[in-house]
Amino acid sequence: MEDTAQAIANLTRERWEANAQYWVKIIRERRDRYRTDLTDGAVLDAVGSCEGLRVLDAGCGEGYLARTLASQGADVTGVDVSQGLIDAAAAHPSPDGTATFTRAGVEDLPFEDAAFDLVVCNHLFSHLQDPTGAFGEFSRVLKSGGRLVLLTLHPCFYVENSEQGAMNSVPASQYFASRGIDQRFLVDGLESPSMITSWLRPLEFYAGTLRDSGFVIADLREPHPTEQQMRDDPWWRKGFPTALFMLLIAERR
Repeated sequence: MEDTAQAIANLTRERWEANAQYWVKIIRERRDRYRTDLTDGAVLDAVGSCEGLRVLDAGCGEGYLARTLASQGADVTGVDVSQGLIDAAAAHPSPDGTATFTRAGVEDLPFEDAAFDLVVCNHLFSHLQDPTGAFGEFSRVLKSGGRLVLLTLHPCFYVENSEQGAMNSVPASQYFASRGIDQRFLVDGLESPSMITSWLRPLEFYAGTLRDSGFVIADLREPHPTEQQMRDDPWWRKGFPTALFMLLIAERR
């Protein structure tokens, strides 16, 4: 009989397979404004120059970020647990063939030690029930001095239906424990076929787990719309009621 953690992992994989074509459509039609107008730019700014670097795009989805980094001169490998997303990524042309894709879970990466200069996790960690193993694997496959750039939902403020304007506070009894939010994606009026669970943990979890995995946090950023975006665009005034995202930059000791 499979244990609870494995059962959750299997269910998550099944849900992402069910949602794979939904996300291919959302990304390739540029319908997710959180990404196109906010978080993609924040991630790329944190990455900086990547020419000549070996990059792991962990949780690569249909591969758009891997292709972007490849176009900037990086040698990129994308991994994702969903075969449907990996198939979509592999079928899409990449610049000079420098982005490759393989199906793998981030808790058991099929790469040798110190294989990468940079690991990028874009909207991945909120979908891992326990990311401790992933942190350990990123530490293993990164070179000494390599960097981890991690963009995820903000654990202090994100609540159910935040994208629709919800502003409920998170009580301490929930904040200091792992909490899951079950909901379907709703992007630009399109609802995902399957529900997904978003997992959130306190800031001290990230700090402690990164430290124990051999990382030092170099920066913490909170991507948010500009004053002009909030003033001029009602979409942002409704869709960004509180801080929704956290971006961590950590260095492998």
